[in-house]
Amino acid sequence: MGYLILGSGGLGTALAHELAARGEEWLLAGRQSPRGLDPTCYFPLQEVDPLSFEALFTLYDGASLPTVVINTIGLLSDLNHMPERRVEEVTPQWLGESLQANAWPHLALGACLSRLMPPDARLWLCSLSDLAGSLGGFESNGQGASRYSYRMSKAALNMGARILAAEWVDRFPGAGVITVHPGLMNTPMQQPFKSELDRTLLQDPTQVAPRLLDLIAGLTPAQSGSFLDLQGQSLPW
Repeated sequence: MGYLILGSGGLGTALAHELAARGEEWLLAGRQSPRGLDPTCYFPLQEVDPLSFEALFTLYDGASLPTVVINTIGLLSDLNHMPERRVEEVTPQWLGESLQANAWPHLALGACLSRLMPPDARLWLCSLSDLAGSLGGFESNGQGASRYSYRMSKAALNMGARILAAEWVDRFPGAGVITVHPGLMNTPMQQPFKSELDRTLLQDPTQVAPRLLDLIAGLTPAQSGSFLDLQGQSLPW
């Protein structure tokens, strides 16, 4: 079983270390090569754009595709933008950048895989989402009226995953699509907000990685198109 991991942040790196420890075949595509891992299993993915994804998938021209693709790419803030707390703070630029980072990679992966997969391909495409993007879970996710761009882009990711799963039922019935809410993790993404968070809820990515891999390994075709937590329980859209 071969794995392709997108994103070399906290969880992407933890997944690579876990896969290496399990003796699995893997490739990590991200902005930095993780320390202590085989550098030949790393692909520099510096930008989230069509050319970068096309370059990545040239590695699979004439070669076997991975059977599991995990997208950990995500964006909550950067040096120039913090999550919006009021509607007046929403800008088309930041909303667009959030959609490109949080929703578009899943569709880009789906497109690249669709061009290369045979009709009988067996593969899982998993993207990390967030209960913050759930419409049904809006009242229970504890974030109130804030983080417009992040939450809207995660909702868009979930919808894109459902549409792709429905498309693949006819085109690639052995391939499945899910989004997973892993919960809060102690990663650089959360660093600016630690003072606002209950630190007992922050999970170590090295603990999340094996649980995510085990979840994917146990999926059934009927679960394609689902939004799940790490226990495999369905979450509200």
